[in-house]
Amino acid sequence: MNLDTQTIGAMLSASGITLANIDENTTGADDYAGAILDYAGNLIIAIHGGEELPPLPEIVANGIEARITGAARVSLSVAASMLPFLVAGTPSKFKTALRYLQQAIQRLLSGRAVPPIPDAIKATLTPSPVKK
Repeated sequence: MNLDTQTIGAMLSASGITLANIDENTTGADDYAGAILDYAGNLIIAIHGGEELPPLPEIVANGIEARITGAARVSLSVAASMLPFLVAGTPSKFKTALRYLQQAIQRLLSGRAVPPIPDAIKATLTPSPVKK
């Protein structure tokens, strides 16, 4: 099986959606983790496909204080293991942003709060307005 960036991006996104749907609430650490994986997957697909960047989810931009536990923690650990490989093959403009997402996941896994995304990184992750 050949895993290219598009396939890995799709796998990250699917993992994120599954993680966010572990329970019914939409504001917990599992939802934040799911949103970050889904966003990172779609971001990878867009960057490597030359597509417009996906919108930055509000839950990701705002950070989180909650801790991730149980099955959600294991799922996040496995899915996040793909990020270092993706960062290595990413254009330099986006490496800092992907590293931030990777560090946010590491903070979440270590039981620490994840602060809101810094403005400079948020600017990199914000889609440019479409020129007419």
